[in-house]
Amino acid sequence: MRIRPRRAVVLSAVVLTAIAFTQALSPAGAGAVSATKAQLRGDQLRVEGHSRPGVFAIAESTTSAAGARADQNGLFRIQASGFTAPDCRITIRDGFTPTATVTLAGCTPSVTPVPAEPAPPSGTCQIVAPTVITIPVDEPAAVNFETTGCDIAIRFGATPIPVQWKLVAGVLPTGLTGPNFQGPDAANLIGTPSITGTYQFTLQATDQLGDTDQESFTLVVE
Repeated sequence: MRIRPRRAVVLSAVVLTAIAFTQALSPAGAGAVSATKAQLRGDQLRVEGHSRPGVFAIAESTTSAAGARADQNGLFRIQASGFTAPDCRITIRDGFTPTATVTLAGCTPSVTPVPAEPAPPSGTCQIVAPTVITIPVDEPAAVNFETTGCDIAIRFGATPIPVQWKLVAGVLPTGLTGPNFQGPDAANLIGTPSITGTYQFTLQATDQLGDTDQESFTLVVE
């Protein structure tokens, strides 16, 4: 039996299985960003909606982003190829009004289930496992993940290769992105979670010797 360290540096956090899908958030006054049409067929995204005249509206999934500027009447049309949305949801934001969250028509979910037990470490490199974390919805957040025992040493004058991170199961909450590099041996998730719920996902870290470790996380947004 391996003993995992129970230390983490956490600024805030995120979540994965949403309690409810919403077609759009209620507009908060005239000009609030909203979607009248949102679909993803294959990798072709098409989003139409309303915002403030002249502002740039951005549609963002957990893996892709695309945008377009609203016309003088506040109408925008976002079209993009190569767009992916594992949980078939996107947020739409314009920087001025509350973020809208929508479910994409024509989309097929492609989320890899979180394993009951993550793969054990193949060497000394291990992800530091945090406890369950709770953060407020609709507020900027960041959660840092650290490692221990990973090889990041400089060899023969060469630049060390930072620990490589990737999401291997589950999906990050809509509004959060990552894992992003934080120095040679850490990573973080950043963004503004827009849907309350309890989320689970699995991250994998790989050091420059090829040693890997996986860890599953439970994050709560309320």
